[in-house]
Amino acid sequence: MAHLELPSDIARRLAPLMLQRTQRLAEEVAEEARLRAPAAKTWHTQEDGQARPSHQAADGQTVPAPLPFSVGNATLSGPRDPEGPTEETAGCRCTVTEDPEAVAVTISAGKAAIDGERVRATVTCDYPRAAEAEFAHGDGTHFMSGAASQVAARHR
Repeated sequence: MAHLELPSDIARRLAPLMLQRTQRLAEEVAEEARLRAPAAKTWHTQEDGQARPSHQAADGQTVPAPLPFSVGNATLSGPRDPEGPTEETAGCRCTVTEDPEAVAVTISAGKAAIDGERVRATVTCDYPRAAEAEFAHGDGTHFMSGAASQVAARHR
């Protein structure tokens, strides 16, 4: 029977070898997350001076698509939201535009680095309320965690 004795500092010695692989995996997770990222949506009034003050205040508000807008004291999925209060939805003439790439372009892979015996890399999304969109109301898109799971499954 063969006996193999590994050096006690094997993890520290192997870390530099894992650096490039970790970087590639982080970039792959970032790319997958970009593919899964939700659109962003922006609230617009008619800009004719006749919109409710709360709708004028919401004009230009941009959020990840799974999230509601804050309009007055209400949260609305969009103009004329059937679940919203009548005082915010009746006669509303506002519109919403979507930008399918707005969230995706803020996703990036950080540079892999050795941290003691470990190699670490981060993938971040720098879009406002992205974390909330990830887990929106329990049925979020999970675009970041889903990307990590997908990449991990491909490399099993």
